[in-house]
Amino acid sequence: MSFYTSEIMTGVPETFKNDTQKLIYDSLEGAGMEYTRIESDPGISMDDCLNIDKAFGIDTVKTILLTNRQKNRFWLYVTHARKPFITKDFGSALGIPRVSFADEALMLEILGTAHGAATPFGLLRPEAQDVIFVMDRDVAERDKIVITDGDPCGFIAIGNKDLFSLLGKEPIIIENQNQI
Repeated sequence: MSFYTSEIMTGVPETFKNDTQKLIYDSLEGAGMEYTRIESDPGISMDDCLNIDKAFGIDTVKTILLTNRQKNRFWLYVTHARKPFITKDFGSALGIPRVSFADEALMLEILGTAHGAATPFGLLRPEAQDVIFVMDRDVAERDKIVITDGDPCGFIAIGNKDLFSLLGKEPIIIENQNQI
């Protein structure tokens, strides 16, 4: 079975699948940011991401929402899609105690997205104002990255500088030494 990806498009989708997706496109258009997008089958697995990579000619990234045991501190981590993620290494790089993956209820509450659709754009939401933005150095140094548009079937390619400007914050940069 083949994996569907649309042609590369510009502009806002005809319909929005959730409020976060609408906020993302309203913010991009309001700021006059350049971006391209595709629609696809749900991009959940690493194999799915390879198809999305081919469509854009840019490697996708993975975005992870992490929390502490008390579930009162949060980190949004953007890293290479094919690098393994080790919570111990992440915590050590930031000098913080153990973290774990935020459950879907927290993702919906904070980012407005379900699993498979976490995106740095979720930081535009007022509910995410205290989330700490963290990015792997090799991803931060790219000119452009591919991230979801708040739905696992929508992906946006955007310049990192434009992303940081839109969010109004620079990420904390860490080294993910794990091999691809």
